[in-house]
Amino acid sequence: MHQPATTHAEMRPRGTRRVALVTGAARGIGAEIATRLSRDGYRVVVCDVDVEGARRTAEGLAGDAIAVTADVSDAAAVARMAATVIAQVGDPDVLVNNAGVISAAPFLELAEAEWDRIVRINLKSQYLCAQAVLPGMRRHGWGRIVNIASDAGKTGEPFIAHYCASKFGVIGLTQSLALEFAGEGITVNAICPAITDTHMMDQLARQMEGSAPAPSGGWRKAFVDEIPMGRAMRPSDIAEVCAFLVSDAASAISGQAINVSGAHEVH
Repeated sequence: MHQPATTHAEMRPRGTRRVALVTGAARGIGAEIATRLSRDGYRVVVCDVDVEGARRTAEGLAGDAIAVTADVSDAAAVARMAATVIAQVGDPDVLVNNAGVISAAPFLELAEAEWDRIVRINLKSQYLCAQAVLPGMRRHGWGRIVNIASDAGKTGEPFIAHYCASKFGVIGLTQSLALEFAGEGITVNAICPAITDTHMMDQLARQMEGSAPAPSGGWRKAFVDEIPMGRAMRPSDIAEVCAFLVSDAASAISGQAINVSGAHEVH
């Protein structure tokens, strides 16, 4: 059921820079997104559980970028982080829910604790962070949320059932929030990358070696061989799409799960 706007929009003063909060931004895709948004003029808040990594990313951006630390899968930690951000730079106008983890295991050997960890970090964190920033977006009558999902959130894969389930959930969350806040100047979209050239790709390749016999050339090569375009995705591929989705040019795009997959996923 679609809900109408219920709050009066208090638009930011003309010329005020928008604030972008990026989670999981110490390295990889998150760091690349933070860098791209900083280049576009956003005041970037770099959030990560890795304190030193978050600081390194922030120090490489415009001089007024800040770093905050939080376990974004923990409600109390997210509340503290949001309060700190609001006190220091104001309400986030943009939220990029990028924090995520992956692991591989045969399903019958998948421990309950590992299922819970993956779902908590990949899915629950996005619910918590969105809930923390949406009141401010509603007050200002403008907001952009981009949830980093995966093409494994559209088509399941063996040995990563828990990861796939979490990313399918991200897409469902994205669609629901897009519909609920569509009348309030807020868009919510997801990006679904295929295998991306980051530390997580190497981590997954190592874990797959313990789950299934490695194909000729090893798992890393096998991942890339599945991509019709013939290469892994680059963090910059995802960052460019994110930059568009948070811009005013994308104001009519909401509720979408956009593949960045080199044609690996076409639905």
